[in-house]
Amino acid sequence: MESSDEEGEIVPNCITNYHFVDRNGEPVSFSILPLQWGVDEAPNAEIFLRGTADDGLQHIFKKVLAWRFELSYALPEIHVLSKDKIWIKLLKPRKVYADTIRTILITVHFLHFVKKNPDTFGEIVWNYIGKSLSAYEVLPCKDDLLEHIPTIKEAARRDKDISSSKSFKAFLLETSQKKIHAYE
Repeated sequence: MESSDEEGEIVPNCITNYHFVDRNGEPVSFSILPLQWGVDEAPNAEIFLRGTADDGLQHIFKKVLAWRFELSYALPEIHVLSKDKIWIKLLKPRKVYADTIRTILITVHFLHFVKKNPDTFGEIVWNYIGKSLSAYEVLPCKDDLLEHIPTIKEAARRDKDISSSKSFKAFLLETSQKKIHAYE
């Protein structure tokens, strides 16, 4: 039996084997939801989380409103806000869904690494991210971050550890040079 948005329902605090769908049932990335930075915003989206909890015993289908990431732990964490105003931690996505969220996962892992290792840059960053996301057939690269530049810049604006990181500065310089070359 699948859980729905009924009142009094117990909402699990973490989900595995998850994916997100729009109101037409099409797979979408959670990154299209508003990113919540700790301020109460009033998001309104028609995105639903499907997955399992309690080692697969509970099936979940929940409307979600926003997402956030946490970089202060040993590994980055991603949460989504249910319509019940409960944050649900995302664990492992469905295998067929992983490519849909690949670039945002790479972005969050990049931000986590540069926050924790501000003096490290270059290939060391990408070796770490490659090991962290080794389940993907294609290795992560800098181009995977381009889709999420606004998120990266906003995270740096809000976190001095990220903004002062050598990797972040090198990334900004490289992307600005790419824009100049593309313009020329």
